[in-house]
Amino acid sequence: MAAFVPSAAVLATAVRTAPAACGARSSAFTAAVTPAGARLPAAAPRSSVLRMAAEVDFDAVGERFAAEGKSPVEVIDYALETFPGEVAIAFSGAEDVVLVEYAHRTGKPFRVFALDTGRLHAETYKFFAKVEKHYGIRIEYTFPDSAEVEALVNEKGMFSFYEDGHQECCRARKVRPLRKKLGTLKAWITGQRKDQSPGTRTAVPVVQLDPAFKGIGDSTLIKFNPLSDVSSEQVWATIRMTEVPHNELHNQGYISIGCEPCTRPVLPNQHEREGRWWWEEATQKECGLHKGNLSDEAGAAQAADDLVADAVSGALVVVFTKTSCKFCTATKDLLTKMDVPFTEINAEILKNSADVRAALERKSSQTTVPNIFIGGRHIGGNAELQAASQSGALVEMLASVGISVPQPSAK
Repeated sequence: MAAFVPSAAVLATAVRTAPAACGARSSAFTAAVTPAGARLPAAAPRSSVLRMAAEVDFDAVGERFAAEGKSPVEVIDYALETFPGEVAIAFSGAEDVVLVEYAHRTGKPFRVFALDTGRLHAETYKFFAKVEKHYGIRIEYTFPDSAEVEALVNEKGMFSFYEDGHQECCRARKVRPLRKKLGTLKAWITGQRKDQSPGTRTAVPVVQLDPAFKGIGDSTLIKFNPLSDVSSEQVWATIRMTEVPHNELHNQGYISIGCEPCTRPVLPNQHEREGRWWWEEATQKECGLHKGNLSDEAGAAQAADDLVADAVSGALVVVFTKTSCKFCTATKDLLTKMDVPFTEINAEILKNSADVRAALERKSSQTTVPNIFIGGRHIGGNAELQAASQSGALVEMLASVGISVPQPSAK
């Protein structure tokens, strides 16, 4: 049996070098984003950075920064000093371009990455190019696993999210690639703001331990949200004053910009998030990148859904079991006898066992274990597996996913 591994994403990696001179607009910009007389946090010696990262209470740092009214540029400067070369800005191709500008103004090297889902607007791709040229940087583009996307589209079509929700598509095109990317970092910087989404972002802290993702070596990941207490009006005042590039879609009524099929312009006085996944419930609009913002119940359900989805897509044969289950034992005995490699996940011993069982029921409409998947397709429980074995259908199922079952030798 093998442990499952989440799908890999293709990475094109580049690191920004020291910024060019700030130019004539430096003093005006700095005055706008940094309080008069404010000093940027002192740098930590490189040799002590990793030790400090392990010892610092970053939740407390976030509370202190909020209480002291630290500006976004001060927060970013602190992030770059604390995790040099191991923190990156998550750039969505929208108004969070101000994060890139703030990092540029610190005078420190910084990294920027973006998720290319394959479904972005043409204007967003052009915007990426403008930002790269404006700052003299190379954005690190992260892509979804092509085989996973191909399987999803071939099974459900191009627009299944309009019928059964956006989460499955977002997991394949955004969440898993992001998880892969964040696994190479110790911290990341996001453009989240408290005024962005009703019900999910009203309590976004300035600094936090990421509740949903892990960093290098499965370590705790630090998440910086420098724009947490900044309003949309303030962001746009900065964009206009500094004349940084912006996505042309903003000129067409778009405010919150994501993938093309799931984004539309909003009308006057509509909240910006009403332009995203407009066919779904308004208070739980998160694609999974910031699922820690969801309510405890919704966040737990999504985490369980992600675990099940990752497990099913991470191995050819997956069996969900529980302790002291004779039917689970019979299933494992059959697969072992047939010399079929499989991944077993004992749902009973997981900390979120109840949530995982509920996620399995949502995915398979089956309430019992063992719950068996072959090539990502649910085939049932032990009874179905035994019947398929007797009829010869099991050998065909396994062959369809590239597993050859040894035939018994003739006597």
